[in-house]
Amino acid sequence: PPGSVFKIVNGLIGLQEGVLTPGTQYPCHKGYVLGSLRVGCHNHPSPLNMYQSIMMSCNAYYCYVFRSIIDNPKYGSVAEAFDKWKECTESFGFGCKLGSDFPSEQAGTMPTKERYDKLHGKGRWKSISIISLSIGQGEIGCTPLHLANFAATLANRGFFYTPHIQKDTPEAPIDSSFKQRRYTMVDTSYFSEVVKGMYMAVNGEAGATARIAKIPGVVACGKTGTAQNPHGDDHSVFICFAPMDNPRIAVVAYVENGGFGATWAAPIASLLVEKYLKGEISPERAYLEQRVLEGNLM
Repeated sequence: PPGSVFKIVNGLIGLQEGVLTPGTQYPCHKGYVLGSLRVGCHNHPSPLNMYQSIMMSCNAYYCYVFRSIIDNPKYGSVAEAFDKWKECTESFGFGCKLGSDFPSEQAGTMPTKERYDKLHGKGRWKSISIISLSIGQGEIGCTPLHLANFAATLANRGFFYTPHIQKDTPEAPIDSSFKQRRYTMVDTSYFSEVVKGMYMAVNGEAGATARIAKIPGVVACGKTGTAQNPHGDDHSVFICFAPMDNPRIAVVAYVENGGFGATWAAPIASLLVEKYLKGEISPERAYLEQRVLEGNLM
């Protein structure tokens, strides 16, 4: 599962569908509660706007956002709104093969309305029935390549190139399909808004979930994720790119059974970015490099 990094996808779709603005506020009191349903969240200030929801990785905020997408009255039914959500999500590359030259590329998984009809009964499921999708859980599955591609899409403010291993040179040209921009269904103007939240997640103050990924002299943007795992410890996830303006690198770290996103994935990814951009690790982050090198999940 992609976990909380997927909240940004739902945020972008909410902006595109007109059910969310950057200033929209929702409450969170350690989670989203509706009747007997509870989607837990960590303790943080409430209410939050969209920027703060990314910075603090609020679960409740995206429960509200996702329900507003699926319950949008402009669609004739929940199933119709879900199909639109699915189409937008797939435009980011999720749920399908990206067409790269990576050997044995996997498509990941994406739920369908037919699957939910079978699970809950045709016409009987609602937005609350599939609320896990709001935070990147439930029936959606992806590969690290999907997440790296998503990070690059955010860095590019709305488009990506089909991922490829081979570098284009006159002696060994790559296929022209790898040079074509692939735009998502979300207007490019909305990407700068979520990037502000990703900047705050790394460079913000109290409540910022990815402060450990802050790099001296480099303005990085990122998003943590803690992907729930029913088979053991949660997975540690982090996507990022840098610099914020004119980005040169996008990275995803996914550490199975690694716990919180800030525990292992964020340090690993940020150290990779720092080494790539600066050629060395800053003395004040040497402790972090050592911790990662000596790390042991056992």
